[in-house]
Order: sequence, then structure tokens, then C-alpha cells
Amino acid sequence: MKNSMKWPNVTEYIKAKVFQFGDVQLIIDYETGVSYTYREFDAETDRMASHFRKLGVKRGDRIAFLHPNHSDLLLGYFATIKAGAVAVPVNPMYTAREITHVLNDSTAGTLISTEHFYEKIQVVKKKAPSISNIIMKKEGQSLGEAVAAMPEGHTPEDPAEASADDLAMIFYTSGTTGKPKGVMISHRNITFSAGNMAQNYGLTASDVVVVCLPLNHIFANASPFWGSLASGGSAVVMERFQSEAVFDAISKYHVTWFAGVPTMFNYLISSFDDSPRNVSSLRMGLSGAAPLSVEHLKVFEAKFGASMLEVYGLTESTGLVTANPVYGVRKPGSTGLCVSGVSVRLVDAKWKDVKRGEVGELIFKGPNGTSGYWGLPGETEKKIRDNWVSTGDLARQDEEGYFYITSRKNELIISGGYNIFPREIEDVLYRFPNVGEVAVIGVSDPALGEVPKAFVAPKPGKNLERKKLEEFCLENLARYKIPKFFEFMEELPKNSTGKIAKKELK
Repeated sequence: MKNSMKWPNVTEYIKAKVFQFGDVQLIIDYETGVSYTYREFDAETDRMASHFRKLGVKRGDRIAFLHPNHSDLLLGYFATIKAGAVAVPVNPMYTAREITHVLNDSTAGTLISTEHFYEKIQVVKKKAPSISNIIMKKEGQSLGEAVAAMPEGHTPEDPAEASADDLAMIFYTSGTTGKPKGVMISHRNITFSAGNMAQNYGLTASDVVVVCLPLNHIFANASPFWGSLASGGSAVVMERFQSEAVFDAISKYHVTWFAGVPTMFNYLISSFDDSPRNVSSLRMGLSGAAPLSVEHLKVFEAKFGASMLEVYGLTESTGLVTANPVYGVRKPGSTGLCVSGVSVRLVDAKWKDVKRGEVGELIFKGPNGTSGYWGLPGETEKKIRDNWVSTGDLARQDEEGYFYITSRKNELIISGGYNIFPREIEDVLYRFPNVGEVAVIGVSDPALGEVPKAFVAPKPGKNLERKKLEEFCLENLARYKIPKFFEFMEELPKNSTGKIAKKELK
């Protein structure tokens, strides 16, 4: 999206933050204890960017990262962007086939990984002809050391100054509706979203966050890290989410806020009473990527003594679209108000605005919006009209402007002519005692077309009875909304971000 004002590129943005917060700690690696101040982060990413250019990386080239969560991964992303290239995160849980698709689709010339993925890389490199450089970290080696050890064959000129509209990263979607698509993220998307999140979350230089969401996903980069970068705060990076490690980090580093998906909060709540917990520093939980049940929100706030903010965004929005206010009315079950600098509408199938209170597809426009999908102009054209980005999510807005996500368009259940929103049923079932996880989908029915089916997992060590669940639903739902089928599982399947993977239940 074009803008007449001078918008900073990512390098300029980081330099400005160094001027403000130079010797403040920016990153702490939980597993190794390695840390970087704002000044050290800037210097190290400058060095790595220089090495990338000496390896022959040119402006616009793609560098792919197959790497677990680590401080090195954030250094690598920003070094890539500083080199004028484009960072392409790759989900480390992907199979060799899926990794090959991302590498070939992005035509990445360089792949950065660790020895842990050696066998996968041997398979992949034979099928990804664009890869000319493979930088593989050895055990105990930093990414900076691994990059510096590569043979240099070029004497590059300093890269031209990046435009705000230049491509910075390509995040691949989870592929729930087909092959993963590359969402293009510009310098402007990042610098706008960083400041926007710091503002909407009320972040300051005294805030500390845990980053345990997967860094191949936009959520982990945007909310915890970019928000911290913008505010002068600190980020504790973990390889993966583990309840006990999170509790330890909160106590050890005086963590003030935690960003996660609903399943993470469910685990933290379940583990809270197992032993004494020191969470007195925590002031805010931030839930996104999937709906959080109202019941779990209330339990979290009661146990942790911290506010819970529900927010809404997606990869295509580089972060926030709506958010409950930090200092103002927070409405449980709502994803809050439209954030500053972003416009939001609810529209029908013809993109005409629906009336307040009615359900429509949520679309948005702003400096956070993607320019489209890498190499897919047809998909981009379907997704974006006059800079308005379609989300595929259905929502309603109350009289005070708060948004409520009801479901994704492709999750809407139409049963005997009635529209059924899975979220409504899930919220009811979460209120039933001993229910730990719930997912509702539509399944085919010869008479009604579709009917709801509920997949339910009990809390650890608890049991559930179908008859009692049905009775509870009858008391709280219209009869046509009551699941026709219940399936009990020990645990519901999750994707790499910790969201319940409904596609695996179909």
C-alpha cells in the first residue's frame, strides 16, 4: 500500500530503537542464557548481513530458515532483511515434501538450518534446485559463527536503501485449505505493526515477554517480539512451550506478559495448582489465533491475578486487526475494538456492509495489510479488493463497536436451513465441568445436509458422560444446535502453533 509519508524500513527502525534503548536487554535465550542488548542485536545482525552479501546474496533473494525456536532465528531474520533479502521461515515440523514445496515455491537460494535436520535436508536438496547455499549450524555453534565460516566469493557493494514497500518476509500459511501459500510481508507491515502492538498492549521498557510460540508463524514474531522491540522491552525466547518452563521463566525473569494460543492457557491453568507458583510479576495474558472460551478467560484471571486480552489478527494482517483495550472495557468472548490505523468492515457475499449486530465476513484495510500471495496473482486478486483484505472469518459487531468472531466461512454449519456457528456450541461445552478441550465441526447428514459433531477431551484425570453433556446442551442451546454426535478423545490434535487442528478431525 502506497503512502506519501516517509515510512522507515526495518534497518532504519532498528537503528532508531538502538538510539532509544541501546544497552537495554532485548533478547534472552531461555535454554542457553545467551542475551543481546538492542545495541548488540543491531551490531550482530549488521555483521551477518555483510556475510550474506559476501556469499552472493542479492537484493530480493530469498533465504529460508529451517530452524527451531532460538535467539539465532530472530537474528537471522533481521540480518536477512538488512542484507536487502527476504526471510522465509519454514515450519520445522514439516515433512520433507512440505519443506520442498516451500523452498521451490519461494525459489530460495540459501537454506539455513541445524544438524538436527541433516537427514531431511539431504532429501530436500535433491528436489529443490534453487538452493545454492546450505548453512548448517553445528552443535554449540552460533548462527553468526556458522555464517562467517562459509567461503566468501563476492565483494558486494552496499545494498541500496530499502523502500518501505520492499518485501521483507514471506510467511507460509498452514495450508488448511490446500498447499501452503506465501504471504508477502513488507518493511512497512513490520514497522507499522511493531509500534501498533506496543501501543495497543500498553507496553513499556519495563515489560518482559515469553516467546514460546513457533517463530515460523507470524504470531510469535509480531506480538511478543516486534511489540517488545518497539517498546524497549525484553523477550525471553524458548524452544517450545512447556508449562513448567513458562512458570520458571515468569519467576526468574519477572515476566510481565504472556502471548499464546488458547490451548497454552488451558495447560497453564491445569498446571497452576500442581506446586507453588510465583506469577506476581504477570500483569497480562494475550490470547489470539483461535477463540478462547469465556470460562477459561475467567479462570485464568482469577488464578493468575492478571488481565486477559483477546485479540484478532492473521498472517495477512501482520498482526493486529482488533484488540480488547488494556485500559478500558474488556468484553469476554469479544476480540475487542478496531486498532488504531486500521479500518474494519463486516460485509456480505457481495462485499456490501451488513447492519450492526448481523453476521458478515470481516475485511480490513491499513498499513498492516499484505500486498498478496507470493507467485499467486489470481489468489491475491480474490483476497484483496481496493486494498481491503478478506479474512474468511465471520463476525458480528455490537452497538459499542466490539467484534465477536463467530466462525470461519468454511466452518459454518448449515443444518436443515439453519446457520450454526461452531464457536457458540464450543463455548457452551467449555462451561461444562471437567471439559478440557472442544472442537465442533459439521458432518454430512442425508436429511439435514449437515449436523454438528463435537470432539471432546476431558481435563487430565477426569471423566465425561455423553448423557450429561447432552442434557447440559439441551439446557443451553436450541435443539437444532445440539451436537448429534459426540466423540471423546484423550487430547485433540494440534497444529504447530498449538491451535486445535479441525481438519484432522474430518
